[in-house]
Amino acid sequence: MQSSKESKPVVVTSYSQPHVLQYRMKEEGLRHGDRVTANISPVRLEVNFGKTIMYFCPLNTIEVISKIENGDGGLLPEEATIGDLFVDRNIKPGLYNLKNVELYSNGTLQVNVTADTCFEVI
Repeated sequence: MQSSKESKPVVVTSYSQPHVLQYRMKEEGLRHGDRVTANISPVRLEVNFGKTIMYFCPLNTIEVISKIENGDGGLLPEEATIGDLFVDRNIKPGLYNLKNVELYSNGTLQVNVTADTCFEVI
């Protein structure tokens, strides 16, 4: 999902509830430093003040597709970030499945884009 004139970045804020992402990652047995490709669902996208914000509050499932790297087994960080995730400027607020992202937990809970990342409307 690359940037263009027709797209805008997705961000997280202090209200995005990263503790829910952390909890679901723990449920999947993920630990500090683990890097996996996964589907996460659902997430909520909202448009506020001209920004597309991702919220983790409705997140029920993390489906690990593949393990890329094992971590050190430590505790998961509490803060979340999103790397290079863009959506169409006209995307509608609502619930989405986020497919084929890379989850990495080193310093922050990182939701990173892969070549196959996409949003699926629920």
